Amino acid sequence: MNLGTRAARDDDYADLFRQDASQPHWACDYADRLARRHPPERRILIQTSMSPSGPFHVGNFRDTAIAHLVHRALRRMGRRSAILLSFDDFDPIRAGQAARQPELAGYAARPLGAVPARSTAICRRYITELKQAGICPPEADADGRTPPGSHWQTHYQHERYLAGTYTRLQGRYQRHAGKLAKLLGAKAPEGLFNVYCEQCGRGTTVILGLGAARVRYACRSCGAIAVTGRLGVVKPSWALDWTLRVTHEQIDCEPAGQDHCSAGSTMDRTRVIYRRFLGSRQPVIVPYGLVRQFADRGKVSGSRGGGITLGDLLPIMPPAMILWLYGRTNCKADFRISTERAGFLGSYAAYDAFLDAARGGDRRARVLHELTTDEEVPAPAPRMRTVLGLLHGLCYDTGLVAAELGGTPEAHERARYARAWLAVHGRCWIDAERDDVPDAAGLIATGDLPERWSRDAYRTLTLTLFGTQDGPPLRRLEQVFGREAIVAAVRAYADRGERPLRERVLARLRSGDPGAR
Repeated sequence: MNLGTRAARDDDYADLFRQDASQPHWACDYADRLARRHPPERRILIQTSMSPSGPFHVGNFRDTAIAHLVHRALRRMGRRSAILLSFDDFDPIRAGQAARQPELAGYAARPLGAVPARSTAICRRYITELKQAGICPPEADADGRTPPGSHWQTHYQHERYLAGTYTRLQGRYQRHAGKLAKLLGAKAPEGLFNVYCEQCGRGTTVILGLGAARVRYACRSCGAIAVTGRLGVVKPSWALDWTLRVTHEQIDCEPAGQDHCSAGSTMDRTRVIYRRFLGSRQPVIVPYGLVRQFADRGKVSGSRGGGITLGDLLPIMPPAMILWLYGRTNCKADFRISTERAGFLGSYAAYDAFLDAARGGDRRARVLHELTTDEEVPAPAPRMRTVLGLLHGLCYDTGLVAAELGGTPEAHERARYARAWLAVHGRCWIDAERDDVPDAAGLIATGDLPERWSRDAYRTLTLTLFGTQDGPPLRRLEQVFGREAIVAAVRAYADRGERPLRERVLARLRSGDPGAR
């Protein structure tokens, strides 16, 4: 296929959903499209954008993960590329959300960025998570801003609009609003724009007159009727806003969810804007499906709350494994992420099988591994199910567990992730505290523990030490704490009703300190 034919296909809407099955990974296919479209000397810019209407969850992260994987696929080809993370905090706060969330009370219809403490906290948390995942570079500041020349940029749309960053293009869009309305099939040109009232800050306005440099409007909230020449307070509709920013930033590629890629969606309708108004080609779009939580039929929602976040995954999975979760499924397909036991163990079992295949030279597995990390394929790690069993038996001491599994770096790492999962998502025997008050008087003979134990006597011991009816075998307790500490703990309960060993185990779980003894 020659380049001209390929270019024609790239402009075909149906091509959005075509993929080259001969490529070793879907990210390589999109990287190849970008490399064919742009000259070798061009730095290819990939945008990932999202609105901080709530904490960013695993569904939002798919957008950034895809951008990162395509970026790495381009690097693998020897091409220069960069990622632009755009926070759409110029979007209005929905009335229902403002009514549900006390920190947004009184801010309905104002930009998300007008509540800076909340918006900044949400965005900074995501930047921190992306740094921990190895996606945002370490030199970025807390807001994700980087020095010139970095392969990473972070933009805040509330800031950029009000600073007049897009004024030149906004003027052009407003001057040709009639043509844009016809191209998009809109009823009226004024309906393609909205104004944030300069008196009350709300976007509950009606445009009375639209010009290239001035806009006359009436506000339904405060009653103001005004004329503004500050184009920064004029917010184009989503379709125009997207094409405007793509043009200004020279964005070459962008992931997009199902709601933006279906027939009649933004990606479909705006093709005519690029062709017949901007005189350019629409960026290469990487369509992606939903991310669902285990047993959840709908998509994850951050504004509703309760969604799993990248920050929830990082303590229980290595970054390369998290990226593998997003890379192993075709980007167009839905997939599920679960922190429940079955999903957690299943993910680790599948990841281990993937690493086995990569070590064995499987081409697709090797390529996906190269897309997720710069590290070599690690040595085999103990199976997660085995690690969890040992953690229960060794009172969640990751150092002892790793030592029993060979003391390798892989064993230490897996023990840490397993303990972190148990502490938050798993069921631990130490949690099953009972109200029984055992009689510990007969547990110690001649100042020491007896050599033989009946079932009832051992149950009394575990109730004494931990307040639980069951616990690890005595040999494991002695391995973890030592016989003297166990005897002292029995006396502490008999004399003062204290359970020092229980507190030590709980502290280990809560603190995440593998060396806590």
